[in-house]
Amino acid sequence: MILINLLPAELRKESAARASLLQNKWLLNGLAVGFLLSTFFLHLQYQVVRVEHKRLLEEWAVLEKDSSRVTQLKTQIEQGAKSERDFLQNYVNSPFSTTMILSSVSQLLPLSVWLLELKVTRLGTENTFLLKGISLPGKQGTSIQDIEKYLSELKDKFPPRTEIVLTTSRQVKEDRELTLFTAVFKW
Repeated sequence: MILINLLPAELRKESAARASLLQNKWLLNGLAVGFLLSTFFLHLQYQVVRVEHKRLLEEWAVLEKDSSRVTQLKTQIEQGAKSERDFLQNYVNSPFSTTMILSSVSQLLPLSVWLLELKVTRLGTENTFLLKGISLPGKQGTSIQDIEKYLSELKDKFPPRTEIVLTTSRQVKEDRELTLFTAVFKW
């Protein structure tokens, strides 16, 4: 059976299939517009992030250059300061400093003894102190006794394991007896 609607087009009822097709077109058009808008915004965000990424890469390259320069400077400073640090550790901040040695030598020095040479040497853990001088006989004893007394008092100022090697020689000049001595302290 065939149904024919003879009413004019304005008075005819639209079929449900055609109405749903129009609704689907509006829905599809809305979806297409939504897809285009979301694609546009995503593309815009992608471009912004890409520009930001490029800028960060440029800053990173600058930071890497600066970091390498800082590392080089640190190495140079450490090399330059190593000798200063070693000097300070060996001669100033050591438990038995050169200043303490020299002040002890000058404070304990008897009136009849004159010093000719002082030398402090530090090699690793071995330390030596060379002391050369001349002595005249004192009022209370011979010059060798004065030297031995002076060196024993001086040895008390050194660390306990200190060894002394003493060499003396006597000379008589113009009725005066001189005693030359060389003392080497090792600790």
